Amino acid sequence: MTYESNSKQYIAFKLDKEEFAFDISSVKEIFPTQNITKVHRSPSHIEGVMNLRGKLVTVIDLRKRFKLEARQPDETSRIIVIDSAGAPVGFLVDEVTEVTRLATESIEPVPAYVADGIESEYVIGIAKVNDRLITLVDPLKVLELSSEDS
Repeated sequence: MTYESNSKQYIAFKLDKEEFAFDISSVKEIFPTQNITKVHRSPSHIEGVMNLRGKLVTVIDLRKRFKLEARQPDETSRIIVIDSAGAPVGFLVDEVTEVTRLATESIEPVPAYVADGIESEYVIGIAKVNDRLITLVDPLKVLELSSEDS
């Protein structure tokens, strides 16, 4: 199988019934939820911190960050760890569904009338895959906006 240079791989995940994805190049690792320690007086979307092989990782609940209804992590929940400038950061998601390759032409910009309702600063575009729509998100932009909120 050959891949054209106009495609990229993404990690697709679910929050509630919606599908999102991060560019795989920004993802360090994915693992089940672990012991997360709450941090006193942190913003509500920061779930806490955890120890990952001796490194402190801040965990952000993407459900809360995207203003979706909160839910307790379960056996399908995952933490997607990315490298940010300061330290690794984990994003708590409901479920990681797949690693997928998306052609550039399958990705469209967010329509203007929709962009007003979401924080379009961190949405890269929307990919059409068969009968699914996947919102592509820049995890580093989510972090920038998270630090502005605190």
